[in-house]
Formats: sequence, C-alpha cells, structure tokens
Amino acid sequence: MKRKTIGIIGLGRFGGTLAKQVAALGHEVVGIDIEETLVQKLAPYLTHSIVGDFSDEDTIRQLNLQELDVVVIAIGDNLKAKLLSAMVLKELHTPYIVAKASTTMESKLLERVGADLIIFPEMDMAERVAQMLTRENIVDYFQLSQDIGLVEMGIPQFMVGHTLVELDIRKHYNVNIVAVKRDKNVIAPPNPNNPLQDDDMLIVIGRNEDITKLSQ
Repeated sequence: MKRKTIGIIGLGRFGGTLAKQVAALGHEVVGIDIEETLVQKLAPYLTHSIVGDFSDEDTIRQLNLQELDVVVIAIGDNLKAKLLSAMVLKELHTPYIVAKASTTMESKLLERVGADLIIFPEMDMAERVAQMLTRENIVDYFQLSQDIGLVEMGIPQFMVGHTLVELDIRKHYNVNIVAVKRDKNVIAPPNPNNPLQDDDMLIVIGRNEDITKLSQ
C-alpha cells in the first residue's frame, strides 16, 4: 500500500480523531489549525504541524498544500475559511480535496468552489445510529448511497442450518451476503454450500428497504 501524505485543516474533535486514525494506518499527517494548543496536543501523531489562519488567502497559498496527496478541510463553524480553503486549494491543483459540511447548503457551496468529496460526520453518524436502533438484528450500518446500505447483522433464525444455495437470498430478498463473521474470523466470500450457524454474523449489501425485510 502506497504511503500517503494527508493534510488536515482544523484539528478539533473530528480533525483530531482523523489525524490519529490516519497516523495509526501508517500514513503521514500534516496538521494545521489556528489554535497552537490543538497543534501541540496532536504533535505525536503529526509528521508536520502548522499554526495558521485559514481565513487568510496568503496563508493558504504559502503552505504548498497542493504537494500533498489529499487535503481534508475539517474546519468547524467558519464557513468563510472552509470556502476560501477549498477555492484556493482547487486553484493550486491540489490532487484531492475533502471537505466537512454540516448542512446541505454548505455541501453545495463547497462542491461548487472545488471540493472533490463532501462528508457529513454528524449526519452520517446519526443515520448509522438510527438504523441500528430501529432495525431488528442490525449491529452496524454504513450508508453507501441514498438507497444502498452495508450492514452487519445477526443471522435470522430461519437461515440457521441452511446453505446460501438453499436459501437463495438474492432471489427472495434482492440483497447480497458478501461475508460471514464466525467467531473471530471473516469468511469472504462465504462458501455457498456450507450451512450457516446460529452465532454467525452476516455482512449484507443492498437497498435499505430490502435489508429491513431480511432483518425482520
């Protein structure tokens, strides 16, 4: 796996956690924030650290962030700084720009000025928790698009002791079982001729409404 250098602008709760996770995966992290205390706190996880005001265009241009593989704009409530950062980074031909948004309007503005990917950490987590709380057997949920989800779910009782060939889940429920978690092992792809067991966890991908039908 190629080692990447990822810049993170804004080292608050989301940006700081992201910096730690990226560093733990073995990649280089350039951390930038206007608050020196945040930069110092995360110094053990940062390859390079910068204290700077990203509501100032000259500051953004002087940092040569376009030389990084990815730049994540994780600024909190300062919309001006978010938009200015995205616009200038795009002008400098930064390879890939990711921006954190809190609202749909923010998302549209950030996309318009140059962000390649918009993320909604709070909204995504709320959706994930809602799906877990309101569906039977669902223990984890990832939204892949507006209609498509990837879930980890407990095995429905009617499937225990049967093979995937016998059940033909794709035909009857229009979802795909892409993996089976058994004990501490992940079986991917699962053997369609092996009977499923009572303690199995299923990794399922499909339309949200179809996953709901399977989990009931």
